Amino acid sequence: MLKEISPARFTLRKEYFGGLVHDVSTTKYELLQPEEYDFLSHLTAAENVVFQQVVEKNPHLKERVERFKNIGFIDVDDSGLLFVNVRLIPPPSLLPEKSLVAPLRVYDTYTQQCNLRCSHCYFSSSPLINEKRRTLEQTAEIMRKFYEAGTMEWRFTGGEPTIHHDVFDAITIVKGFGMNVSLNTNGWWSDKIAQKVLSAGLSEIVISLEGRQEVNDERRRKGAYINIIETFDRIAAHNISSPHKKISTVINVAVGRDNISDVDFLIRLAAQYGYNINFIPLKPSGRAKNHLQSSLLSTHEFMQFSRTVQKLREDPQIIDAGIHIGHKYKDLFCPDYKDQSDKPFPFNYSECGALTTAISMLPDGRVFACSFVLDLDPHGEFIGPNMISSSVEDAWFHPNIEKFRKAEKTGCIDCTYYMRQCRGVCKATVLGYGGEIKDGKLIGKDPYCYAHLLSKE
Repeated sequence: MLKEISPARFTLRKEYFGGLVHDVSTTKYELLQPEEYDFLSHLTAAENVVFQQVVEKNPHLKERVERFKNIGFIDVDDSGLLFVNVRLIPPPSLLPEKSLVAPLRVYDTYTQQCNLRCSHCYFSSSPLINEKRRTLEQTAEIMRKFYEAGTMEWRFTGGEPTIHHDVFDAITIVKGFGMNVSLNTNGWWSDKIAQKVLSAGLSEIVISLEGRQEVNDERRRKGAYINIIETFDRIAAHNISSPHKKISTVINVAVGRDNISDVDFLIRLAAQYGYNINFIPLKPSGRAKNHLQSSLLSTHEFMQFSRTVQKLREDPQIIDAGIHIGHKYKDLFCPDYKDQSDKPFPFNYSECGALTTAISMLPDGRVFACSFVLDLDPHGEFIGPNMISSSVEDAWFHPNIEKFRKAEKTGCIDCTYYMRQCRGVCKATVLGYGGEIKDGKLIGKDPYCYAHLLSKE
């Protein structure tokens, strides 16, 4: 019998390669072969005996069923019959070629307003931005649309989402759908906001920090570092006092020439708190394009940064802390990177998440390709329809969205590292350095690609 759980932990979707099961509690995905999807989607009490016979005749499927039982989305009742603990998404009439049927995650730019005015902000956010926003009721309806399409992750970002008065109402609504909910923030919170954030039931908080106090506050604002450390301490105290409601925390760093010397400090700070840390190279978009042009790393500098990150991963003190050090998107010195090249798109590590597993949304409800590209797209070439009036299917497969998603990376296909340790050139970086998408191809250079330098070492 097909058993529904409310709210569902597992969501089952048909995909062009077979299907997938999404675990909302861990945000991990189990990729399914066609026969496995058919087995799970048709597993009913009336057909149970037939499928039991199929399992016995197919050793591969039998092994996988045992794995599915261990994960938790297949159970055995008292009589020994199998049943599935999933929410089944009705499959579309026509499956797309080499694309998911819907995004797994929404990056909700809840507001472009911000209590800071950082010099490297890719969104050029500030307290003075006058924006058109959707209502809370419209947001709730948009969330319902994505939920019914099988989307199970919602990340509130900005701007600074915590400064908007109804963001906590929106968090409550999306959690009511059973989605995994996270927050991107600058960490400058009042006591009242901190209390609301920590009691909101978030699974993850991503906090931006750029370096030591002097370096961080130069980019952000005087007092920002002290406020961030206070926020780190608040989250740590919350996690100790509420061990069953721990909030995973990630430190996000935009690395450039002005803070590259603080990489060691930042990783050791993350280790001290037990927080994961994620590095993204500074890109020529937003304010950074005008205010931090001299801080953009050269190819050699980015290669050296990558080498430094890997050395710190191998430091016994960092290993003992058990933290994850993320390095997007060219981690070529990591010897134990998991080869994903045999996986179906988009799980084959051929692209970042922008429009492959995730979609972004503006405060007014329009969907778009990538936050780093928005400032580089004055004509709205990569902006899709407004979700207030659009379906998820129409938005996900809108021509503007498809144009960005399917742009071919011509220089990466034959590279040794592509889909093994690297997602290939970053479309946003290529566009930021004057490149373009033309005739279905991404044309231009990504100066952060240093694969050609390794062949000379």
